[in-house]
Amino acid sequence: MFIVDKWMSKNVITVPPHEKIIDAFELMQGRGIRHLPVIENGELRGLVTDRDIRLALIPSPLSTPEDRMYHLGALERVDEIMSTDLITVAPTTTVEEAARLIAKYKIGALLVVGEGKLVGILTATDILGVFIEMLETIESSSRLDIVLGDKPGALDEVYRLLHSNQSKVISVSLSPEETVGPPIYSFRIERTAVEPLVRKLEKAGYHVVQALA
Repeated sequence: MFIVDKWMSKNVITVPPHEKIIDAFELMQGRGIRHLPVIENGELRGLVTDRDIRLALIPSPLSTPEDRMYHLGALERVDEIMSTDLITVAPTTTVEEAARLIAKYKIGALLVVGEGKLVGILTATDILGVFIEMLETIESSSRLDIVLGDKPGALDEVYRLLHSNQSKVISVSLSPEETVGPPIYSFRIERTAVEPLVRKLEKAGYHVVQALA
């Protein structure tokens, strides 16, 4: 399973609330980043993005010269422009769920919070890297879709059966709850001949719905 903790950036660059907007902009430019969490006394207070800063530094072209002077003078600190309504995830959140949140809220990054503290940041670019790796894994693996039934310890038994046949399990996923019929477990394993595995699984009492080499 792909979880946020493995893919997030852990050395997060942050700024205090009183950081000057222009200094935050220069920090972003120098580090090649687009998001700056705002931290005060170890607590997460907000998030400022490069878009927030550009909007603060570049007033509307329709404004008068007097408005522009006021605009530049009025906005000085990042806590005046930061977002405080934050979408956060835990380190154990799946990357799939993180991707759904980024798409739903149309944001470029998620702050990762563990035990009340900022522990990382996951950007849309990070998620793209995950999906590229996932596609590469799929292309170089085999798949077994299996109905485990109500047998106690079935999942562990299938793991052991596959392992005893030198088949390394890469990932396991479960069919969506709304799927009609019994739950189907999809085992992604390192590429191998699947026919012998199908025979052994069915001999052990499991129904193999699909086997893809």
